[in-house]
Amino acid sequence: MARKALFIDRDGTINRDCPYCHDLKDLYVYDDAVQIMKEYEEKGYLIIIITNQSGINRGYFTENEFHLFQNELLKRLKDKGVNVDKTYYCPHRPEENCNCRKPNIGMIQKAMEDFDIDIKNSVIMGDRDDMEGEMGRKLRIEYIILKR
Repeated sequence: MARKALFIDRDGTINRDCPYCHDLKDLYVYDDAVQIMKEYEEKGYLIIIITNQSGINRGYFTENEFHLFQNELLKRLKDKGVNVDKTYYCPHRPEENCNCRKPNIGMIQKAMEDFDIDIKNSVIMGDRDDMEGEMGRKLRIEYIILKR
């Protein structure tokens, strides 16, 4: 049976935007994001992080450094009672014109291949209308922009 999903941005939404977050000393999780994810999880939504990480292909940090930061974020979220079902990330720079870089919908398409998702009743949440808002408009689904 298809499940609804909360597709949530990482940097600037779940955690403070560094920018190019990869150093654990910069990891700060927003309490309101934790509360929102818990509420959606309690309603049966999948919790899926979708994040642009062009710092990888720009050479600012390695894929391994991304995973170390991401794993610590997931651990902290779990400690606060949030279970993230999956993380999708795009390592490409804007000029690489990939399908996965937000506001393109490639990460959500991949999630739909991996999970049985009720996309029409799913929600996108982020801190940027030109990214998460645009994805919501492309998919014709609800989106929520958190002003930071």
